[in-house]
Amino acid sequence: MTGDRTPWRLARFVAVDLETTGLDPRSDEVLSFAAVPVEGGRILAGATVTGLVRPRSAPPASSIEIHGLRAADLAAAPRGREAFAPLAAALEGRILVAHAAWVERDFLRPRLRSLGFTLTRRIIDTGVLWRALRIARGDGDPGWCSLSVVAAGLQLPSHRPHVAEGDALTTAQAFLALATHLESSGRGTVRALTRAEWGVRAYRLWHPPLRSG
Repeated sequence: MTGDRTPWRLARFVAVDLETTGLDPRSDEVLSFAAVPVEGGRILAGATVTGLVRPRSAPPASSIEIHGLRAADLAAAPRGREAFAPLAAALEGRILVAHAAWVERDFLRPRLRSLGFTLTRRIIDTGVLWRALRIARGDGDPGWCSLSVVAAGLQLPSHRPHVAEGDALTTAQAFLALATHLESSGRGTVRALTRAEWGVRAYRLWHPPLRSG
């Protein structure tokens, strides 16, 4: 079992991205997902899990403009427990990594609970890690940055933005880069990565946020 003091390279992670009809987990729906496993400091691209979810109602035009998923694209997809079962299996025994992780957390908790799967509190947010790295480097807190901004800052490509598989892969690559950089500054444990937000909060108590990212 992975403990808080475990070096991150010895732990098992999974980078997850959800495409949804909006940001309210009470009324909006998940339309697609992707999960990219990370082990031993490597991305296991061949073990990526993807899936579509058939919504209760047709996706609104606003969401189609973002991710391109139409009702016709989702007509044959499973619903409910059947749809999320592969994702629950991909999360088993791994630490969830996501960008803007509160979105994945809030959407997934009730949906996975119906499968008897409990999402743990140990979640890693690449947006938070980026802020922690900038602070550690003496650049100050840039505030919240999009996944594409973080990827560019790390000199990484953004793979198919707003497509679950592309964003999950970009998140996995960003996580590896961020964890490696933070490890070099003595923050190489699971605890340091899952609790990076506390360090950012402490910094913000004494320093105003920067306006540029």
